[in-house]
Amino acid sequence: MEIKPLTGAFGAEVLDVDLKSGIGTEESRLIEAALAENVVLVFRNQDLDIDGFESFAASIGDFGETPFITPVEGHPNVLRVIREAEETGPLFGSGWHSDWSFQQRPPSATLLYALEVPDVGGDTAFTNQYLAFESLSEPMQSILRGLKGIHSAERSYGPQGTFGRPDPDSSMDIHGDESAVVHQTHPLVRSHPLTGRQSLFVNEVYTVGIEGMTNTESNSLLEFLFEHSRQIAFTCRVRWTPGTLTIWDNRATQHFAINDYAGSKREMYRVTLAGEQPALS
Repeated sequence: MEIKPLTGAFGAEVLDVDLKSGIGTEESRLIEAALAENVVLVFRNQDLDIDGFESFAASIGDFGETPFITPVEGHPNVLRVIREAEETGPLFGSGWHSDWSFQQRPPSATLLYALEVPDVGGDTAFTNQYLAFESLSEPMQSILRGLKGIHSAERSYGPQGTFGRPDPDSSMDIHGDESAVVHQTHPLVRSHPLTGRQSLFVNEVYTVGIEGMTNTESNSLLEFLFEHSRQIAFTCRVRWTPGTLTIWDNRATQHFAINDYAGSKREMYRVTLAGEQPALS
């Protein structure tokens, strides 16, 4: 197994590994360590069916909970992320975000496997939240360490949210409900449980406020953090081909599905792995 840097900022491609053949305990540990170090890992030219994809995911972690979206029949932990060529509704995964940060224990990682992708377009962009935090001044870092963000799925999956009402034209069965309005607080800065490294933990999709602040105060600070956290210097971008599998560390990155493939189909399998309650140590 060879690890090749993807960009100068972060991310890596993992070479000389056939996931279809399965991985052992040692390889699983190597992948876990490589993910903690590189934040995003890309495996090219894999040949996986849904069982193989699910089996690989299970070999590196426990499955997380996936609300609001109906999974693949017979595979309760796998989502089919699909957009047909003729679809024009809201794009699932757009907006900079960390997956399910509104949960008490957000996912530790997400795996996405490409089945069918456009010839051009449909990339996924990532931004490194270690770098975002470490580039801030020491006084700002100190302030943020003492604050907690308020996270909610309301704007996406609440009754009035982007996906709050059934869309008969959507290829995905997304069903928002009242449970999306629940608020969950997490530190604005969290420590990685494996490395101890600190990262920002805010995102424009699910972070809706800062505990103890007025809306005016929190909105101003959050807008600054949202803008700061997605600077080009902190980013990498994955171009998909059929058989590409990408894993990212939700504890230390945000991602954005780029909607630039109108008229083309894009289909993926997705799994999230269980995480821990974010904490700063």
